[in-house]
This record gives sequence, structure tokens and C-alpha cells, in this order.
Amino acid sequence: MNVDLPVIPQTFRGVWHRTLYAEPANEPYQQADTTTQVYWLQGKHWHADLRLPANSPDFAGITCLDDCNRSQLEWLAGFTAFAGITQIEDELYKGLCKGLCKGLCIWHRYQDLCPSLEKDIGLLQWINDTTLEERHPHGQYVEHWQQISTEAAEEEIRCDEQGHLRWLQIGDYAMAITPRAVTANSAVLFEPLSDSTNDALRWRASLCFDYLQRDQDGWQIVLSTQPWRAGERLSALTLN
Repeated sequence: MNVDLPVIPQTFRGVWHRTLYAEPANEPYQQADTTTQVYWLQGKHWHADLRLPANSPDFAGITCLDDCNRSQLEWLAGFTAFAGITQIEDELYKGLCKGLCKGLCIWHRYQDLCPSLEKDIGLLQWINDTTLEERHPHGQYVEHWQQISTEAAEEEIRCDEQGHLRWLQIGDYAMAITPRAVTANSAVLFEPLSDSTNDALRWRASLCFDYLQRDQDGWQIVLSTQPWRAGERLSALTLN
């Protein structure tokens, strides 16, 4: 691992579950979301984030992207799921003392299911010992993050030869990432979903994020950007 990568404070690392997303950042909120399933894994350097809306289409009988119709492909390609390096912007913020300090945080998205041209930047502040508040720098939104485990846990990282994150493990939680095939037409990622061909949508949705938990029988997929994978055991998967 490159020693020049920014190091994230220990109290900031772990597994986080989002309990609130609201716009704008201050009440009264114009809209609020507490139903999207959102998990964020934060390691010493790397992060991985998966967000699955509650209004899922019916994927009964679907076993792969080739089985999906146009509507299903657009829904899958529009997910928010990303991974990359996390950075605390200023030395003054690196303590992130619970209840005392605010931090300006940047999530550099090296792999992004549905990318945009905007940077992912948030102002962080502890609400209590296990809850972190994230605010947009200009007050456009607020998010509340609940820390699932507050104890230091083993961290394991696997990257492929291209430097893509393939596996981020924090204790008994992990995110497995299957990259897209390399293509010369990556600009299609920034096209409106409605303008993309079915083949382009399949390619866009082929970047797969699996959120896993470990029990006595090993690793099991709990959530996935390809929903038919939920429930599979890691032994049935390959990380090429």
C-alpha cells in the first residue's frame, strides 16, 4: 500500500449505516429518506459505499443482466455505489474528536456505478459517540450515519492489477466489487440513462457491489447492486 495515501483516524473507520438523508440540511426538510438501505465501509485509506432504494422492481426469475428488461436495466444502472480513497482535507481536522471537532471530508470515487461531475465532499460532525452527521458544504443535504461497530476490527484489502479495489473487509463486514470490462467508450457513463442502448446499460450495470456479512458458515451477500445475488455464499463467488 502506498504510504503517501491519506490516513483516516481510527474513530472514523468501520462500518456505517445511514439512518437519514434530508434536503435541505436544516429543518423543516422538504424531503427526507429513511428507507434506502445504505452501508459505508471505511478503512485506513479505502472506502466502499452501497445504496439500494426501497422501490425495487420485481427481479423474480432474473439470474443475470442478460435476463433484465429495459426498465430493470435503467434502474440497476442508476444505483449509487462507489469506492475509492478517503481524504481529510485539512491537518486541523484529522483528530475528528467525538463531539468536539468538525471535519471536511472528500471521497475520491475511483469506481462509480453512476458517476457525476461533482466532487463528493461533506462536513462531518459527531452527534454522539456512535452517530456522525454529514452536511453538504452549501447546506443542500444532511445525512446521519450510525456506526455499526465501535471497536477496532481487522481490515483486509484486495486490489487487482489495475489498482481497482476488489475487496474491503472490516471485521465481519465486507464489500466485494466486480469491475466492468474495459471499453474505449467509457464516456457513455455520463449519458442520460434514457439515451443509453440496452447493451450500454448492461455494461454500466456490470460494475457490481456486494455487501457481505460473516457468520459461522462464512460470508453471505446481504445486499447487491445485482439483487438476484443476495443470499449467495462467498464460496459460490470468484474474485478474478
